[in-house]
Amino acid sequence: MKKAVITAKETVELQEFPMPEIREDQVLVKVKACGLCTFEQRYFTGGKEQYPFNGGHEVCGVVEQVGSRVASGIQPGDKVVVAAITRCGECYYCQRGMDNMCANGGDNPEPDTLWGPGGLSEYMVAEGYQVYKVSDEIDFSVGTLAEPLACVLRSVQKAHVTYGDTVVITGAGIMGLLHVKVAKLSGLKVIITEVDEARKATALRLGADRVVDPTKEDLLAVVREMTDGRGVEAVFYTAGGAKAAEQGINALAKGGTIVFYGAIYPKGTMSIDPNKIHYDEINFTGLVSTTKESFRESARMLSEGLIDVREFISEEVPLEKIDYAFRRAVSPDTYRVIVRL
Repeated sequence: MKKAVITAKETVELQEFPMPEIREDQVLVKVKACGLCTFEQRYFTGGKEQYPFNGGHEVCGVVEQVGSRVASGIQPGDKVVVAAITRCGECYYCQRGMDNMCANGGDNPEPDTLWGPGGLSEYMVAEGYQVYKVSDEIDFSVGTLAEPLACVLRSVQKAHVTYGDTVVITGAGIMGLLHVKVAKLSGLKVIITEVDEARKATALRLGADRVVDPTKEDLLAVVREMTDGRGVEAVFYTAGGAKAAEQGINALAKGGTIVFYGAIYPKGTMSIDPNKIHYDEINFTGLVSTTKESFRESARMLSEGLIDVREFISEEVPLEKIDYAFRRAVSPDTYRVIVRL
């Protein structure tokens, strides 16, 4: 069985491994498609340096084998998506419904030990609770976007917005544009910030009400004009750095919420007036990964054709060309590169 392994900065290779065996509470998935998220890209570019690394957490495939204690009803031959996040179900966070923050989940790799979610492999072992059945009608590449869509669904939910509200989205990369899609389905007015001309055009085509180039326009002036001076009910920070986040905070209406959907790389600091938080009752929240509920909702939406994500697939590349796939994925002119197996 082949796995794509990142062994050093800008070095990825296919390595042979024995076929995995599953426990009675696990599922063996034959991977058919896997997206190259920013998470995997950071290991390839050297932003993270825990090697050797077998990435791949945006996975769609076919069930090969099911353990005897898997109670989800999944059967061999089912088309599935995999929520690669692990959870114990018993810790403080899991018991409070914050399974994405599980104290016992994730990976703590030993030095020089292969680790990672494992989706960039011909076969992947998943826990029974990580596997969600999807319609046989959806394309495998489309299925890989269940994970990022689930994150965005949860992001919009955390903002507590309602029909007719106005929001700002910073950045028109794939995550910003997925926010546009979900926001418009939720009946929201959308202002999005972006400097790239092609991405500006895409944002408008997907339904953004206004695109602001922060290097040429005053975001706060646009916000005041579109909201009768109030400010927006929510800001979704997906990209742009600390300055973009600061601008977003200043654009909030009283009682508004900023969701830090993306991390700030490289790390930076923001200047925030604490009196704005106090007097305007501004809410701050972050988002790390999906929950069971958001992933289930995402799988259902894709299965029922309630949202079209195909235009975010920039290129499909066979596993045998994994080095090329990563080099395309880190290019600024792509949204999501999908590895096909």
